[in-house]
Amino acid sequence: MISIIITAWEDPQSTRKCIDLFLQENIKEKYEILASCPDSPTKNIIQTFVKKYPKIVSYHKQPRKMPKNELMNILSKKAKGDILIFTDGNKFIEKNAVLEITKPFQDRKVGCVGGQVKSLNPKDNRFGFWSHLLTNAAHRTRLKNYKNNKLIEFTANLLAIRNNIIGNMPLDVAEDAIIPYMFLKKNYKLVYTENAIVKAKYPTNLEDWKKQKVRSIKAHESLNKYFKNEIRMKTFLNEIIEGTYLALNYPKNLKEILWTLLLFPTRLYIWLVALYQIKIKRDHYKASWSRSKSTVPLD
Repeated sequence: MISIIITAWEDPQSTRKCIDLFLQENIKEKYEILASCPDSPTKNIIQTFVKKYPKIVSYHKQPRKMPKNELMNILSKKAKGDILIFTDGNKFIEKNAVLEITKPFQDRKVGCVGGQVKSLNPKDNRFGFWSHLLTNAAHRTRLKNYKNNKLIEFTANLLAIRNNIIGNMPLDVAEDAIIPYMFLKKNYKLVYTENAIVKAKYPTNLEDWKKQKVRSIKAHESLNKYFKNEIRMKTFLNEIIEGTYLALNYPKNLKEILWTLLLFPTRLYIWLVALYQIKIKRDHYKASWSRSKSTVPLD
């Protein structure tokens, strides 16, 4: 059985589309959809699916202050499936994503499978272009790490795991990085499947972009508590060495080259802000929900 876990946060119309896309999938196995949120508008949307598909969709109450990792731990225990698929209410899968992300589990040694995230943003402006450049760079890095049997820090936008293997994940780190590591520690394989595609909307202004990127850096810096810095994918040094090459090979015209060059000082600024907060202010990652309005696609 497959359990699809959708965590939503004040995005009713996006959540409607997210659930509907899963229901449109041609899933041969028995499956269930567990959806949670803290707000009434999104809950009402989920409940319409519960009434229409009572044997498939269920609503699970989420306390507003509950960290996402803790919520994922709780929903994992409630899930009946031996394979769990995690996503968010404001992320949209492409056709056959469920088939593609569950196929590798035919190998009993596979514990965790990650999909490929692509940007919903138009590419005709600076922030939209950056979102496409960065998701492409992440894709190429994950693909390389997968082929070289290295640790892969997957995207949490579409992540599948074998249930009842790793237990609870810590609450003070990025879930998309710690989960693969926990499976590696138990000698399970990691698989990156680029054909399981999920679309996400990225920030459209500097303030939201800064908020999202600083939070991401702080979450990944917390991973040093659990494993060595040299096997991590997202580090300041890796971004300088590998990120520069990937970025400079992405633009296709003069305007995109200019936007790419603007990305370097902006990323440096973001890293300096994040490291200042971590090293000087001792303001470490806190596992609380944080949503930038410009990243919600339909609400």
